[in-house]
Amino acid sequence: MLNLHDRDWQAFPLNSIFVIKPGKRLTKADMRKGNYPFVGATDSNNGITGFVSNTNVSLDNGVLGVNYNGSVVETFFHPYECIFSDDVKRLQLKNALYKNQYVYLFLKVAIVQQKEKYAYGYKFNGQRMNRQAIFLPVVNADVVKPEPDWQFMNDYIAEREQGCLARYENHLNDLTNKADVDIESLEQKVWHEFPLSSLFTITPTSSSIDKINLTKGNGDFPYISRTKRSNGVDSFVDEQQGYLHDKGNCITIGLDTQTVFFQPYDFYTGQNIQILRNEYLNVHTANFILPLLRNLLMAFSWGSQGATLTRLRRSKIMLPINEDNNPDWMYMEQYAHSIKNQKAKDYLQQKRTSKHGNPPY
Repeated sequence: MLNLHDRDWQAFPLNSIFVIKPGKRLTKADMRKGNYPFVGATDSNNGITGFVSNTNVSLDNGVLGVNYNGSVVETFFHPYECIFSDDVKRLQLKNALYKNQYVYLFLKVAIVQQKEKYAYGYKFNGQRMNRQAIFLPVVNADVVKPEPDWQFMNDYIAEREQGCLARYENHLNDLTNKADVDIESLEQKVWHEFPLSSLFTITPTSSSIDKINLTKGNGDFPYISRTKRSNGVDSFVDEQQGYLHDKGNCITIGLDTQTVFFQPYDFYTGQNIQILRNEYLNVHTANFILPLLRNLLMAFSWGSQGATLTRLRRSKIMLPINEDNNPDWMYMEQYAHSIKNQKAKDYLQQKRTSKHGNPPY
């Protein structure tokens, strides 16, 4: 297996390996619905904030979109045609032989490593982007001007992709080998409204560590922040002396960012994270509940009508009930498991179809 530690590395300014191009301003008032992804300065959904029919000089594909405003330095690869906000720069690789997803994804990670240097008040603007250097593996490190090792970058990411796909396929095969359970459809169930305080204990986090106070490391504890990506995981840290960690098997809610995730493992958190627990909670019941909670939080906004702990406890969601008029947790678990199982079957069937030369759809 290819190893990053086996390589020689050197720094390269971004403008030495990329052509850096601007986006183009497009106001909400001027947007028309369509099929082109519109890439904005967000940290989620691969940078896509909407779909439009507008076209302009920023129409592009096969580039990295790098935020210099908003969620600064967030970087996404766009193999499809899309248009770019003026808050996003387009980075096109100069080396024509290696303009592929594997090399771009390697470079994406190298760019995002610079994120801590920049913030809303210190933007990743054009001048800074031109000067910013990233470390890359090189060939012939002893020469005066070594070249980036593009083939290694390509092969490293391709190898990781194949490993991930193999593990995923094995996991899906394990799922589909289990016996299916016939369950009622959502429409067949009777539903009832429940206050969240009757369903869960809702408490503030036990840790609440500011990121700047974290003891750095690459430990086993997820550090949960109010980010909307990666299940809320900002990084992985060592055990933090002087702080309690939160036990897993719970739901975390970032009230001010309306972020909701299930946390299976013990973790540390930043501020303003609320914890939901009950005896029925597991990965399957959580997957049933999470969309309902996210829809609920959409009703809140910033300011006086924002999501507070008191409002959260009073809020209600609709759940299927059993014969005793209580939430039917067993049904919710079986339903979520059946959906996951069916998606696994669909994926494996598509994969088998594509191997025989037919498109997987």
